[in-house]
Amino acid sequence: MPTMRMQADIVLSWGLRVRGTRARTLARLLLATGSVEKTLGLSPAEAVALGGEPGCEELLVPPSADGLAAARDGLGALGGRAIAICDPEYPALLREIADPPPVLFVRGRTLSNAPVVGVVGSRRATRTGLEAARRLSAGLARAGVVVVSGFAHGIDAAAHAAALDEDGETWGVLGCGLDVLYPAAHGRLRERVFAGGAFLTELPPGTQPEPWHFPARNRIIAGCARLVVVVEAAPRSGSLITARCATEAGRDVGAVPGPVLGEQSAGTNALLKDGAILVRDAADVLRELPDADLARLRPAARPEAGGATATPADPDAARVLLALDAVEPRPADELAAVTGLSAARLSAALVLLELEGLAEALPGALFARKAPRA
Repeated sequence: MPTMRMQADIVLSWGLRVRGTRARTLARLLLATGSVEKTLGLSPAEAVALGGEPGCEELLVPPSADGLAAARDGLGALGGRAIAICDPEYPALLREIADPPPVLFVRGRTLSNAPVVGVVGSRRATRTGLEAARRLSAGLARAGVVVVSGFAHGIDAAAHAAALDEDGETWGVLGCGLDVLYPAAHGRLRERVFAGGAFLTELPPGTQPEPWHFPARNRIIAGCARLVVVVEAAPRSGSLITARCATEAGRDVGAVPGPVLGEQSAGTNALLKDGAILVRDAADVLRELPDADLARLRPAARPEAGGATATPADPDAARVLLALDAVEPRPADELAAVTGLSAARLSAALVLLELEGLAEALPGALFARKAPRA
């Protein structure tokens, strides 16, 4: 039976050398067995049967410890680690895509199991786009959502920074190795993400950024997220690749609308025309999360003025609260259509919200979010 140290060395070895078809085969083996230890215990015949590729038993050969010493020491000096797809820390949703990385290199905090939303957009963002990204990401972070993006200039950087400003968690998915300082201008933001979130990449330390790395990086952003929001994007923007990856993975795609005459909003407006979710703020995103994700939000997200909590613990109540507005009351049938709840569940949720002082019933069978006390 391999020791924990041997298993860690083998995972590191896989991350350094396994690419392409062999990476997909390795991912299948690890997911089929559920652990590195069980994978290493497979016979050659069992490995071929599970991996579906002759010769994949070579993946199970232990690497030379001497050859890994420098890589192990270098990764440790970064505060990094290599995690296999079967590791509990590996993002659960990422396992479900068609081509998940069998090994991720991670630097920073332990990856949480909180709901994850991707916020991406143009590197050459407008001031309006940057502000939209900041407000959206701040609202998501306050609710306890992990904001994942690509650590690029523009929208990505604004999303990471806003989440950190709210003491939230953010993941930066890199198109290079963990030790490569790219973009060079992001030194301060890099340290903030390292301290308050994490960096992820499938590329080994020392790997320089290349143009073809970023489309592959985008599939990881989309794979980690329940929903991907594009804030600004030109017609040929890389952010649209992330949106396409999300669609291919069966994830929802949202877009922030922009001026019809603006080139920077042409991509997002096209997404909306094709059926993307209209996103104006964090509430629009949170309404789209499934009950299981809503239940994992902060039980008492940051209080609003007057002390009303932004997120009740009950998932149905949280969903209904997000659909309510303090200014424009909504009828019950409209709330049922928006939330997808049955009449009985909607009624129970509304009663709970009224008891908690978060909603109020108005004449005409209308309901509204209760305005905070002055």
